[in-house]
Amino acid sequence: MNRLVPALALALVVATPVVAEDSNLHAVLSVLPDTVFSDLTPDVARYLDLSAIAEAHGGALGREALSRALLGGGIRPAEALALGSPESFAEKSGIDSATLAFVAGIGQPPGAVSVWGFADAEAATTAFSGLSGRGFTELPSKMIANGEPGIVDLATRDPADPWRGPMGQASVVGLSGPALLQAGDAAALEPLLAGGPSALDTLAGRILLDALEAEEGAVLQAAFLNPWHGLGGGIDPATLAGKNPDEARAALEQAAAGASSGLPLWQGAALADLETSEGPALVVAFAYADCTDAQAAVDGAANLWREMDGTAEDLAEASVAESQPSGCAAILRIAGHDDTPRPFNQATHALMAGNLPALRIGTGD
Repeated sequence: MNRLVPALALALVVATPVVAEDSNLHAVLSVLPDTVFSDLTPDVARYLDLSAIAEAHGGALGREALSRALLGGGIRPAEALALGSPESFAEKSGIDSATLAFVAGIGQPPGAVSVWGFADAEAATTAFSGLSGRGFTELPSKMIANGEPGIVDLATRDPADPWRGPMGQASVVGLSGPALLQAGDAAALEPLLAGGPSALDTLAGRILLDALEAEEGAVLQAAFLNPWHGLGGGIDPATLAGKNPDEARAALEQAAAGASSGLPLWQGAALADLETSEGPALVVAFAYADCTDAQAAVDGAANLWREMDGTAEDLAEASVAESQPSGCAAILRIAGHDDTPRPFNQATHALMAGNLPALRIGTGD
């Protein structure tokens, strides 16, 4: 069923977002920092659309629905919901899970940040204000905390309490547009609350948003990747030590230039879990400034996916989606099959193992 388009002029599909301005995807990319795509680290930004997950599973965020959320690890509200019930979550957090539209996570402990996304800024402000009655007090930086940050207090540990967690540590919380940002200390939140550029302000963020919004089906969860993941083992991390972002990117560009295909690194990528009328599907999207590069990349990515999948039936569709005002996304859409009913799981497990070949377009690795 693979439909690779031979000519770029025929391959370009204008991706017209239908509800991008009001979507949860738009909201989360407006809250996440630009470093989601500009940093050159093994980190992955994880996003769960709780409203879409609930709708796909009978309208409730029960254990069955949350079992699909492979990207929920490290996102404090998602972990607490998975361990308890909506009722216990509301009791312990002071927030009705039905008011949460999405959640997200970036970074690694001790600098990990959880994002609590609401329908709009007004709902987020109401939730933030309500925490003052639950042991949270103001910090000098307009953040609030429910104790001394960084101190382990096993007497208050509760894995089902998103504000305390399995180690009983206090949470620092800040308000950012339609979301609350939660971390173990203020230092992790300060860069995100400083008003700098967001992931949506980057070329990669805009292209990937356009591409995902144009797909048929609801995006239940997504992983957002920086170009580090496109090189696999093609560069020694030690070579990036001490470099600023521009110097590190130049090092990666040099590594990519040595590849046989000559393709430049993609600007950013997304793995998305879709629920469609025909069942679950995976979308892998790569952002490119140049549409000719996107066409060459999607052909190579499709071949790499087929080699990894190893099934007799080819269920990968390849296309290029043009973004406005510039740039293109190289897109693979993979349907589920009998052996792998949820291809997003297959891709995510490969990503976590550091071996998702479709990401390494042109590196020869």
